[in-house]
Amino acid sequence: MTEHRTPVSLFFDRIVLRYPRMVIVSVLVVVALLSVQARHFRLDASADTLVLEDDRDLKYSRLIDQRYGQHDFLVVAYSPDADLLSRQTLATLAGLRDDLEKLERVCSVVSILDVPLLQSPPVKLKQLTGELPT
Repeated sequence: MTEHRTPVSLFFDRIVLRYPRMVIVSVLVVVALLSVQARHFRLDASADTLVLEDDRDLKYSRLIDQRYGQHDFLVVAYSPDADLLSRQTLATLAGLRDDLEKLERVCSVVSILDVPLLQSPPVKLKQLTGELPT
C-alpha cells in the first residue's frame, strides 16, 4: 500500500527533516535581511487611506465638515453607585459637566442632563400614532 504524499510533505521530509540546521540558519538569514529594511516600513492607517476617494458617503461627509466644521470629541462613560436618575447621581453628573465646561479647549458638553425626554412619561403605543407633544 503506497502513501499519497503532497509536495509540502515531500519537501518537509527531504529538506527540513534531513537538514534542520541548514533550514534554521537559512530562516535566520532571511529574517536578518528583512529586518534591516523593516525600519523603513510605514503603515498609514488613517481614515483617509481606508476610504475610496470617489465614495459617495465620503463626499457627503466632507461637505458636512465644510459646512459645519469638524471638531474632536471625547465620550466619557459614568457608572454610578446609586440609581442613574437619583438626585445624588444627577448632582454628580452636573458637577462633572460643569468641571468639563470650565476646561480651556472644551467648546461644549452634552450630558444626559441636557438631552430632552430621557425619562418620559409612559405612553401607550396607540397614543404614539397621533400627534406627539413637543
